Amino acid sequence: MPDPVSDRSIDGRFAPARGEHVHTVVLDGEGVLLDEQENRLHLLNVSATLLWQLYDGATTLDELATDLSTELGGDPAAILADLVTISRHLGAEGLLEGVVPEREDAV
Repeated sequence: MPDPVSDRSIDGRFAPARGEHVHTVVLDGEGVLLDEQENRLHLLNVSATLLWQLYDGATTLDELATDLSTELGGDPAAILADLVTISRHLGAEGLLEGVVPEREDAV
């Protein structure tokens, strides 16, 4: 298993994996995530739910951006920027394997 990374260091080389402690239910295309460690629910919109389902721990964000650009059209760089933003947010919430949330007040 690779060394943990901070949520702020996530970039295109990162291969996100859903946390084992997170359970997912999809309702009308939106994801409801239960984080059993923190006993918290998270709601994902349709786009974020699609990405969440693609997070397999093997495919990098660069690869996902290329695949999504090919399948859906759009600028790969813009898609990658969105993927990184969403992944950093999910990592900061403690929902991704191998990501250590970086506290806002850390020096």
